[in-house]
Amino acid sequence: MVVHGAVQGVGYRAFVRDRAARYGVKGMVRNADDGSVQILAEASKERLEEFKAAIDVGIAGGPQVHNIEVFEEGGAGFPRGAARYVRFEVEKE
Repeated sequence: MVVHGAVQGVGYRAFVRDRAARYGVKGMVRNADDGSVQILAEASKERLEEFKAAIDVGIAGGPQVHNIEVFEEGGAGFPRGAARYVRFEVEKE
């Protein structure tokens, strides 16, 4: 997933990590150079839909999600596939 909006510098990655733990999602979240946040996630289709809904937020004084793009497995630019993660991690820039 690529999340667009005011999502860097507002605690969004930690928020995503917490929601991933709640929904049993494995993978990672990181900031992208263009101001978006990239998420690599693995779970059942139902859990991924719940997770996506949970991270699509607008919090006063915090994250403001404008759009979430979803890409299927095999996208370029991620360090490894989601299946290799044993939990959900916040990766540093």
